[in-house]
Amino acid sequence: MSANQGRPSEPGSNGTLVRVEHLRKFFPIRKGVFGRVVGHVKAVDNVSFHVGKGETLGLVGESGCGKTTVGRTILRLIEPTAGRVSFDGKDLLRLKGGDLRQMRRRMQIIFQDPYSSLNPRMTVLDIVGEALSIHGIAKGAEREQKVKQLLERVGLAARYVNRYPHEFSGGQRQRIGVARALALNPDFIVCDEAVSALDVSVQAQVINLLMDLRQEFGLAYLFIAHDLSVVRHISHRVAVMYLGEIVETSRSDDLFQRPLHPYTQALLSAVPVPDPTRRRTRIVLEGDVPTPVNPPSGCHFHPRCRYAEEICKRDAPGVTDAGDGHTFRCHVAARQFPASATVPVTDPFAAP
Repeated sequence: MSANQGRPSEPGSNGTLVRVEHLRKFFPIRKGVFGRVVGHVKAVDNVSFHVGKGETLGLVGESGCGKTTVGRTILRLIEPTAGRVSFDGKDLLRLKGGDLRQMRRRMQIIFQDPYSSLNPRMTVLDIVGEALSIHGIAKGAEREQKVKQLLERVGLAARYVNRYPHEFSGGQRQRIGVARALALNPDFIVCDEAVSALDVSVQAQVINLLMDLRQEFGLAYLFIAHDLSVVRHISHRVAVMYLGEIVETSRSDDLFQRPLHPYTQALLSAVPVPDPTRRRTRIVLEGDVPTPVNPPSGCHFHPRCRYAEEICKRDAPGVTDAGDGHTFRCHVAARQFPASATVPVTDPFAAP
């Protein structure tokens, strides 16, 4: 990260922009000639969180835990199985036709792969300007001028408007994706692993660009990632997912200094520290991630948890509030709280 790019400032107290309540997305498993449903992949199971105006919520977890499905379901790129999603007080799941189309102007997404997310047969002018034409915002010379301004804002030359995606590097392609997301002047952007496919130096440039855009336009982000150092740098709050559920949510600094859920502790212990003199206890998770087709009973994490007890196998844990917006779902930590506030996990990003 750049030396002069500091930690994110606190978002304004303008209220909640996006609220997700008990969101579920189950994908049917079909077999046989007639496609009979024999089961479901429980990709997202009872997820609830909120994102404030001008705030970045980091969403982290292992691959396959449901992070991307959450982001796409919020935008209704995938229709949810159950739950409620409200955007600025309006129920998104009830909107249809023109009302949904107008609301989508305020919500955009930056995809993970900067190569497959851009149509190779379209120029940058058409890629970025397509939304301007569809929503009747600008056409012809006015549209071209707006696209040029967007390219310059994300760090690309205006003369690139007539080039094709294959003429750009991965970092430049992702900047085009950012420009496309900004075209309709949205309030909320889902960043779906937006920097994971980029080189480390390019990651820093794109992350700093996103932070500058958030400050300039008052954007709110759902920042989906698995790189914890990137998440801590850009996020105000962090939600940790495991097997379709959110197991812990907290302010960014508090989560990294005081992880309360055993899964969060294991994730942080796996972060490499570029200092050979610092020693940390590595928490190794036993076994494989259970299948979302048939998740474990009780707490989904109990087959891999070193603290698991009989109650963990039997009953799903409720949400425990540790204060200051820090919540978690764990029977053992809830019983030991506040003693669990001092867990033996060193913040991997803290100064030695």
